Amino acid sequence: MQDAPSVWPALAAFVTVVALIPAALWVLKRLQSGSGRSGRAVTLVGGLNLGPRERIAIVEAEGRRWMLGVTGQSISLLAELQRPDPSDPAAQPVPASPTGAPAFPPNPFAQMLDRLKRHG
Repeated sequence: MQDAPSVWPALAAFVTVVALIPAALWVLKRLQSGSGRSGRAVTLVGGLNLGPRERIAIVEAEGRRWMLGVTGQSISLLAELQRPDPSDPAAQPVPASPTGAPAFPPNPFAQMLDRLKRHG
């Protein structure tokens, strides 16, 4: 029974390999995300769904903006846009409500419906 090989070296090697997997994944993630650029190269600024597979998208890359028409089969350039002037109040983003949805000015029709529900 003393001539039987010990399982401890094999078990220690197995535990070492299993422990190195997350460390290797972490290093790979750091190397890939640290490409020297801050942020993404192409950013989706906004969009509008026109149908189940059709939409208009505004994308920005290298300080330029484009309006694209996107369908299930193609992407078409609709227009090249000017970047908004940060000092222009109309170019400021619409503030979000606590729920995360854009906060729009009060709608008179919605206010009338609310009054009818309460007094109705």
